[in-house]
Amino acid sequence: MTRIAIIIRCAALILCMAGKISAQAPTIPNALGFAVFTGSGAITNSGTTTVQGSVGTHTGSVTGSPIISTGLSHINDQASIDAETDLINVLASFSATGGTCQTLGTPFGSGATLTPGNYCLGSAGVLTGDLTLDGGGDASSIFVFNIGGELTATDANIILTGQASWSNVYFIVDGAFNLNQTSTPATSIFRGTAITRGAISLSSGSIVQGRLLSAAGAINLQGNTVYAAETPLPVTLTSFTAKIGEMQTILLKWTTTAETNSDRFEIQRSNNGKVWNQLATITAKGESTVLSSYQYTDAKPENGTNLYRLKMIDKDETFAYSRIQSTEFKMLAKTELYPNPAVDYLTLSVDDISLIQRIQISNILGANVYDIRKVSSDLSSNLDVKNLPAGMYIVRVTNNTGKIASTKILKQ
Repeated sequence: MTRIAIIIRCAALILCMAGKISAQAPTIPNALGFAVFTGSGAITNSGTTTVQGSVGTHTGSVTGSPIISTGLSHINDQASIDAETDLINVLASFSATGGTCQTLGTPFGSGATLTPGNYCLGSAGVLTGDLTLDGGGDASSIFVFNIGGELTATDANIILTGQASWSNVYFIVDGAFNLNQTSTPATSIFRGTAITRGAISLSSGSIVQGRLLSAAGAINLQGNTVYAAETPLPVTLTSFTAKIGEMQTILLKWTTTAETNSDRFEIQRSNNGKVWNQLATITAKGESTVLSSYQYTDAKPENGTNLYRLKMIDKDETFAYSRIQSTEFKMLAKTELYPNPAVDYLTLSVDDISLIQRIQISNILGANVYDIRKVSSDLSSNLDVKNLPAGMYIVRVTNNTGKIASTKILKQ
């Protein structure tokens, strides 16, 4: 092979390699143990936030509702000083325009798939929808996103395939980072380590599998889950509702599309969002990749506001909370039926008969044997039951707000 041919082949190889821009992970050995950290600023939390990893600040404080953390708390100690130094050094060499990188547009995400590499955006940016990061079968593959201004991620679902790991995904942001979750319940997860020069703010219910690290900015949490571990979230919750049921009850329903090593659901209720009481425990499927449905009936809701949440617990006792569902429950005023047992007639005694919209009587098989609705005039408080066969019946009285009071009666 001639020298010219060798030179041409070498040049071609260099050009081909240039098309694949490799990335180098930022050096943050002291910050790796933190899931939530700021070098200079306060960490404020409202609602129930769960953090798997340490929480800390160098020159700030942690205020608001207590954060449930599996790690340590570092406030103005040597660990926080060292972590802050890591972040300052990373941001000191930051460049969103120089160097060798692949240029991003904004918004980005929106169903795109990216391979390992170094990506740059020279201005503020928006990340939305699904962003798939494909490691190509290499568990050590690295993704670095350099953002030249504020980054706002709305319903951003970062999907990892091809052995890609969240611990090798980095967003270096020359400004603030906002993570907004608009769907209820949360169906998207931000995966990776965010290293920011400014504040970090998470909307209610946002989920992070990674780290939130700010060199100099406040961090605002609102009932979030932050997992700084490879351990997957035990449950992917796709719906959770709480609605008024029959017979003065509240019916809770929820569905999952994926469960990994999940153990159980704890149903919790509160009337103020601060003190929570466990109502029941429902066994989880454990391992599932299909749609699974669950439900629970609160037979004795409190009068007024009832707040509900699910504590989703893994077999190793790690856990996460669902978003909170609120239901306003108003007990019916006095609703009495007499005599009981009845022979010919039942008398309905209520505070205001004009508010009653419907009266139903059903047998023990659930079939309606008496059903009358208010049309123009008030319903009668006297119910003719003399033609009903002897046996047990359920009387349902519905008022003008849709609330239903149910009473069992015996017909002789």
